Amino acid sequence: MNRRPRVAVLYLCTGAYRVFWHDFYPNFRAHFLPDCERTFFVFTDAPDLAYMDRPDVRRIEQQALPWPYSTMQRFDAFLGQAETLAGYDYLFFANANLRCLRDVTAAELLPDAAKGQTLTVVCHLPYYGKNPIFHPYERRRKSRACIPYNCGTWYVAGGLNGGQSAAYLELCRELKARTDEDLRRGVIARFHDESQLNRLVAEQPGRFRILGPEYCTPEETPTGREAVRVLQKSHYIDMRSVRGPARRQNCLQRKWGAFCENWLPYLWWARDALLRRSV
Repeated sequence: MNRRPRVAVLYLCTGAYRVFWHDFYPNFRAHFLPDCERTFFVFTDAPDLAYMDRPDVRRIEQQALPWPYSTMQRFDAFLGQAETLAGYDYLFFANANLRCLRDVTAAELLPDAAKGQTLTVVCHLPYYGKNPIFHPYERRRKSRACIPYNCGTWYVAGGLNGGQSAAYLELCRELKARTDEDLRRGVIARFHDESQLNRLVAEQPGRFRILGPEYCTPEETPTGREAVRVLQKSHYIDMRSVRGPARRQNCLQRKWGAFCENWLPYLWWARDALLRRSV
């Protein structure tokens, strides 16, 4: 009889994000990889959370960091448990505000080793099927996350990813090294860890099983086909207290922003193609 794969689910909930854990655990326990043996590693600053007495839950003390360091430096937290996590077959990180709408099985989520895949990522719905020149990649060449306009195919979400334990820990080490290098230069990538991940996918797409956006679909843009929903954070927490107030723009600034977003990418693509830039 074949042994069920052992999976560690990595869950970060510090500060205001602790509110999601109460419903996350029973939902993912019932529907996320139900055909695997799972253990939930909860990285939190909460002295006490629901379900901490469950045999499949491990609480890891984690200091709450200010935005955006809380998301950029999650790899440090995971690597702090590397010795323990290496004993699992697979590791999967899930954002605090994810909810499964049906069973998500190993066959549809785990990377296919026969195809050379060791990791799994999920496409981001708003950019799925769009011309890559309009993807919100980091474009500044001074960042390790930079992807030229003539490169890239997919834009993947940072909220759900994983893979074989050794490969995922190596992914964490690589993304940490790139993030740390940027920070030493005074650079923060456009979408932080998500930008760094997209650069790595652009460099080495063969390592990844790249799934459609039904595994990370925002609540505000339902498709009727979603397997995993991303809950709207602002329905549960005051995002201004986490990220600060949004920058207000006047009419001229909004028009210039729209022009830069919808028309300038064609010019930058021609420049990068002419210069034969690559990742």
